[in-house]
Amino acid sequence: MGKTRWTRWGCFAALLLAALALFVHIPVKDAAPPPAAPDPTAAPGPLAGLTVCLDPGHGGYDGGAYGRRSGTPEKELNLDVALRLGELLTRQGAAVVLTRTEDTALAEPGENRKRRDLQFRVDCAAGADAFLSIHMNEYRTAAESGPQVFYRKGQADSRLLAGVLQQRMNADLSPARPRSANTGEYYLLEHLDIPAVLVECGFLSSPEEEQRLLTADYRQQVAESLCTGLADWLAARKSLANIP
Repeated sequence: MGKTRWTRWGCFAALLLAALALFVHIPVKDAAPPPAAPDPTAAPGPLAGLTVCLDPGHGGYDGGAYGRRSGTPEKELNLDVALRLGELLTRQGAAVVLTRTEDTALAEPGENRKRRDLQFRVDCAAGADAFLSIHMNEYRTAAESGPQVFYRKGQADSRLLAGVLQQRMNADLSPARPRSANTGEYYLLEHLDIPAVLVECGFLSSPEEEQRLLTADYRQQVAESLCTGLADWLAARKSLANIP
């Protein structure tokens, strides 16, 4: 009799777990693996000597923006693009620091949690040559679309980085509305003295752009464009340094 009762409890527990699984959000498909460490035996890549801090925006309890139609949280797409970009940069010889590699918040619950989360991201950039915070945009209407890069007003190095990345994304992704790099008042950018930008990869409030961002191929294109943009930025800095 005791054995039968435990068997029933086991079946009930299995059914309960199966039911709960139905309500768990399905993560973004075809997520990129974390970037691999550079091969010490490989020839130096074109980005050798460059250290980039990549910050997938939001995470954990903070989902960020949500897809207007799919309900997909921004945090998942941010992480996927950052991981893909990290892998590409690593292959090119750059050292990559990621503020997060999984779906987690970066500060424990409590007072000023959001500020502490942001400060952790700033601290991760110590020693880096450049900082990119990856995000997805949204607006109250569906008409807005296109990637856009933001930088801190008055910071020339960040302005150059933002402009070069914006130009590259416009060229590679062919958005319906090409945008210009712009200044933005963001905690991350205002507390970093290295070249730092916030990249809005597209609008989740635009049905067409949301659909593209939900595909692994398009997210890979975004990552490749940013990787090429960083190489363009290094070339631009070198050219400017040689100007008498």
